[in-house]
Amino acid sequence: MDAILGFLNNPVFITALQFVFGLVVKYHPSWGKFPNWTIPFLNSIVALLIMLGAPQPVQAGVFGHIAVPGFLGVALSAGWSAIQTSLIYEVFGKGPLHNVLKVQPNTV
Repeated sequence: MDAILGFLNNPVFITALQFVFGLVVKYHPSWGKFPNWTIPFLNSIVALLIMLGAPQPVQAGVFGHIAVPGFLGVALSAGWSAIQTSLIYEVFGKGPLHNVLKVQPNTV
C-alpha cells in the first residue's frame, strides 16, 4: 500500500490529476453547473489527502526554501500544488484548450 501511495505522492502525478480534474469540471457537460472557483480548493483537499496518506519524505513539507514540519508543511505543500496547477492552466492551457474544447456555461 505504501508503494501505491508513494507513487500517488509524486508531484508530477498530483499536478496531472489536478489538471485533468479541472478540465473535466470546466469542459464536461454534466459538470456545467459546478462552480469553477471551487476547483483549486478541491484540488488542495485531494493533494492534502494524498500527502497525508503517503509515506513522508525526509522533510515533511517544504514551502519555498523554508522547511515546515508536520501537518502545516503538508497543508502548505498541497495548497501550493493547487496554485501551481491553476497557473499552469491559466498560462499554458487556457488559450489552446478554448480553441479545441467547448466551455460549458457556468450558471452558478
